[in-house]
Amino acid sequence: MNSLNIGVSALLAFQRSLDVTSHNISNVATDGYSRQRAELTPANAQFLGNGYYGSGVQVSTVQRAYDRFATTELWGQTAAQKSLQTVADLSTRLGAPLSDASSSLQGALSDYYAALRTVAAAPQDASARQAALSGMQTLAARVHTLDNTLGSLEQEVNGRITAAVGEISALASQVADVNRRIASSGTAPPNDLLDARDRLIGQLATKIAVQTVPQADGTVNVMVGTGQALVTGTQAYPLSVGGGPYDAVRPEVYFTGSSGTGAVTEQMTGGELGGLLDFRRQVLDPARAAVGRVVAGVAITANDQHRLGLDATGALGGNLWTDLSGAPRVLPAAGNSGDGQVSAKITDVAGLTDSRYRLARDASGYSLTRLSDGKVFALSSFPAGPETVDGVTLSLASGGMNVGDSYLIDPTGDAARQFDLVVSDPARLALAGPVRSAAAVTNTGSGRIGTPSAVAVPSPPGDLLNPVTITFTSATTFDVTGTGAGLPATGVVYNPTTGATLAYNGWSVRLDGAPATGDTFRIEPNVGGSGDGRNAQALAGQESALTLEGGRASALTSYAGLLARVGSAGQQASIGAQARQALVDQAQAAREAVSGVNLDEEAANLVQLQQAYQAAAQVISISAAMFTSLLNAVSS
Repeated sequence: MNSLNIGVSALLAFQRSLDVTSHNISNVATDGYSRQRAELTPANAQFLGNGYYGSGVQVSTVQRAYDRFATTELWGQTAAQKSLQTVADLSTRLGAPLSDASSSLQGALSDYYAALRTVAAAPQDASARQAALSGMQTLAARVHTLDNTLGSLEQEVNGRITAAVGEISALASQVADVNRRIASSGTAPPNDLLDARDRLIGQLATKIAVQTVPQADGTVNVMVGTGQALVTGTQAYPLSVGGGPYDAVRPEVYFTGSSGTGAVTEQMTGGELGGLLDFRRQVLDPARAAVGRVVAGVAITANDQHRLGLDATGALGGNLWTDLSGAPRVLPAAGNSGDGQVSAKITDVAGLTDSRYRLARDASGYSLTRLSDGKVFALSSFPAGPETVDGVTLSLASGGMNVGDSYLIDPTGDAARQFDLVVSDPARLALAGPVRSAAAVTNTGSGRIGTPSAVAVPSPPGDLLNPVTITFTSATTFDVTGTGAGLPATGVVYNPTTGATLAYNGWSVRLDGAPATGDTFRIEPNVGGSGDGRNAQALAGQESALTLEGGRASALTSYAGLLARVGSAGQQASIGAQARQALVDQAQAAREAVSGVNLDEEAANLVQLQQAYQAAAQVISISAAMFTSLLNAVSS
């Protein structure tokens, strides 16, 4: 009977091996399936007096072909590639409205300055004034259109962050459930469950970078970020989305673990979620701030100049654009215990950056951290007095900050939304210079006075229009009479060789030549100066003025720099995504080399197992015939 039992054991073993091979073939197109093999081992031998005799074969287990390191590498490369591809795609979408002719600020800014140059040549022409005003309205509309477009993209990104966090949490729960089923499956490896878990973790890797740690009971712990345990055995700790500590409408990522809930936005990397967060923090936020910096620079410098001109009614100009010196947003942290009211004001457009800042008080004092690069500024004057950092002046308007209190300072991120044209009447455009100069017709010397330039609004502003008379008391001295700061001035020394520059009441003027004793010169309001376009020329000249980025860029070149940065970010991410895709393909190929189903190999196995099965059946047949012959011999 031993040979019969041996044949039966072989028949059963080869039948099960055929089942495994058939299972492999049927799953050749199943994503994430790992090829399986029936592991055959000899059955326990029997000692029959003169030696051990084999008793057949048995299937010890069904094992999947699996390389943990190849699979882990695939997950890591997938997370990195997905993150870079997300940044690349969104950067391309961001660059489109920034550079498109219908929404870009470049064309609108150029048209705005061109209209000012045109009206400067004919300030008395009502149609030219209207055209200039229309150019300003177009610029304001273009800024709002661009800001709305960027705002819509930000809302989409925020929505996708919320959706990605929800998908991550759902996948974590599924991994925990599969872990539970694996842990209760016994000692034999549940290969299909293991593959199912790997597929779930692979899907997680497309959403966020993961790290896995196998456990003795067959489960795996899944961690994200800087070690936050998303899955521990059969327990899932899902991520969640909530309002930020400073901005309740800006979604941030939170992790709830055994020790409580905390914000982990800055720790989340890789996958779609990491790409979304990187794009929002590194590309979109700086882009919106850079647009705001450009329009703030345009508005603040234009307002300063417009207030130095006269409109068609002879009145000094006011603000041309919304006063964006107060554009910075100050957002207190939700957990502040103090009642401090902090104000922020733009006082130097050249110093503005495209970063946000965090104002905080700790046990050692007050500090301001530039979030783009982490640079910390120790505040020595604040809060007793105002303190200026990067063009923004901070002051404590009321109340006080307790230790641990903090505020988010956003200097220009909201400036584009606030940007608008104040003047609606073309006659109120202050295009003329406020004052003019004249030499008395009775002068006998060779002295010459230039055209005065308005350089600053005095206090009070009306002093700018006060008449001032310059009277030479000798060839080398003169008196200045009039009303205003520093006036009257007597005995002012004059050198006929070098001339002199006079500055009073917010204007400056050049004196040259050799005036004679008794010669007079006069600075007076530019009454009836309808054909004077000096202030319009000054406004148009701001097109090339290097007022931004530390005095290194004009509004147009600063905007061009923004386009270059966004384009570069998108290009670098795209190149990185392509390189990572090659590594993903390599990792996938490495995994398939170990775990993939090869139909040729399986077909060969089928033939081999078929022959072995037939041979085992033949062993059974022969054993049965021998046993029958033995019975017949005994019975006779």
